[in-house]
Formats: sequence, C-alpha cells, structure tokens
Amino acid sequence: MKNKTETTHTSTTIPRVSEVTDKAMKNFEHALRTGVKLQEEAARCWTTVLNQSTSAHDWQKQIANYTNVANGVLPATQKQIEGVMDLMEKNTRTSVELIKKAIDAAQSPSPTESQNKWLDVYTSSLGAVRSTTEAVAQLNAQAIDSCINYLRRTNDNFMRASKNAA
Repeated sequence: MKNKTETTHTSTTIPRVSEVTDKAMKNFEHALRTGVKLQEEAARCWTTVLNQSTSAHDWQKQIANYTNVANGVLPATQKQIEGVMDLMEKNTRTSVELIKKAIDAAQSPSPTESQNKWLDVYTSSLGAVRSTTEAVAQLNAQAIDSCINYLRRTNDNFMRASKNAA
C-alpha cells in the first residue's frame, strides 16, 4: 500500500518539474538559436562585402550596423543563459535534498515518523516546483523585457538614421 502512495505522488510531481525543466531548456535552446542566427548574419555580411565592390564608407556602415546588433543581443542572451544555468544548479541541489529526504522517510521505522517525513518530502517538492515556476516566469519576463528594450533601441536608431538621411 505504501508503494502505491509513493508512486502516485511522485508521478504527479515529476511531470510538473519536468515541464518546468523543458521550458528552461527551450529558453536555452532559443538563446542558442539566436546566437547561431547572429553568426549566420555575420557570415552573410562577409559574403556580401567580399562579393561586391562597395565603397569603404558603405562597408563601415554595414560593420557598424552588425556591431550594434551584436552589442545589443549578446549581453542580454548571456544574461539569460546565466540565469538558466543558475536555475539548473539550484534545481540540482534541491533535487538532491529531496532525494535525501525521501530515502530518510522510506527508512523510518515507525509509521508516524515515516508519515511526517513523507509529508515533509511532499511539501518540500511542491515548494521546489513553486520556486522553479516563479524563477522560470521571472527569466521569461526578463527575456521579454530585453527583447522590448532591444527593439526600442533599434527603432530609435532607425528613426535617427532616417532623419539624418532626409
């Protein structure tokens, strides 16, 4: 009877934690894809520069443009990756502590003590899920804010360049 209870609660907790982990991995994957896109854009820039005979002034404009893009995207992406890595480290430590508590609860000799320890395991695991969910939501909000700030800066730069060209 005890094993059924453990299995039921564990199977309902694990998908929630795995969903949060999947979201974190998707965010990391998105950041990685953004970096790859930046590298592809840099390769296209060099291909364009080397295949066309453009003036030095046009070439400098393109390089300055790509430098601005890189300077705007890379720090925000690096910050997001650091946040995801910190979250993964925290989740690893929390998981180890939960496993220790579960082993201790399974080895408890008295039913009352075992029940109290399992209650602590379940409470701690739900707290961990809540904490992870909040951290992922915060990371996502930071990513969205970074994207909005980058788009605003890009739009402002474009508007200034348009006014100067006119």
